[in-house]
Amino acid sequence: MKLKIDFFNLKNLYKNKEDISNLEINDFLNENKEQLKVEYLDFEYAVINPQKLLGVDEFNQAFFDKIDEIEIDISNNIELKTIVDKFDIQPISITNFRITNKSNKVEKKIFEARNIEFDIIENENDYILYRIINSEERSPDLNDNDLKEEVINLVIQKSKFDFNKKLLEKIQNNEFNNNDFTKLANNKIETTSLNSIKDNKKFDINAVELLYSLPLNSFTLINDENNQIYLARINQIIDQSISPNDKNFNEYKMKQNTNNKQNILKSYDLLLNKKYNVVLNQKTIERVKNFFK
Repeated sequence: MKLKIDFFNLKNLYKNKEDISNLEINDFLNENKEQLKVEYLDFEYAVINPQKLLGVDEFNQAFFDKIDEIEIDISNNIELKTIVDKFDIQPISITNFRITNKSNKVEKKIFEARNIEFDIIENENDYILYRIINSEERSPDLNDNDLKEEVINLVIQKSKFDFNKKLLEKIQNNEFNNNDFTKLANNKIETTSLNSIKDNKKFDINAVELLYSLPLNSFTLINDENNQIYLARINQIIDQSISPNDKNFNEYKMKQNTNNKQNILKSYDLLLNKKYNVVLNQKTIERVKNFFK
């Protein structure tokens, strides 16, 4: 069985960064204060390797003896500055650190290990001695341009989510028709043919399976491999008279008998399962994902 599909990309119907007002940003922050809190750390650390400790490049027994000595000092809660002074290593102090894509690898590593307040950890060819001085969760500071950009991205994703949700609800409630489809498309309707339920040249394979489960003239949201979202209409179903002996017969039969409401929910899941490319901290990301569910 072949399908002829009319479709168009929804990207032109979504809000862009320029469309997001300060009022929308502030409203979003006020509505989601707890979910969007950002974790800030104050900490100090020192990078330790054989060259810094012994003036050599190899990891020899003398070096590991020094590491054992440092671990004993940590267990005795000796101040980090006292430890590094003993080895003539200059510590680095960091205040108001929050993890971003721009954070260096060492500081990201310390952030990931922050549940242990005072420790020495391995990082590639170095050891990192660190101590967490303070940890605090705060509401996003919009004076931080990078953080403001992240919040704007969240507002945009939330706007897309709401738009898709309303559109799916209209389709599910039979409140969406061909005129609505044409109006939304704004002369940007494309047409393609699917030669089989495995034909994923244009759309994601799960989207293709969804399309094959829908009746003629029905609408749904689908995605491609790049997670672009499209509104699609089943324009034509070309029955190729599959024989019951055909190995795909049962598969087609199963798809065609799928309940339409379940199909809408499946397309809804396609949207809910996308990950937003936003970096706050891991706890915040999990909260935001839960908020969108």
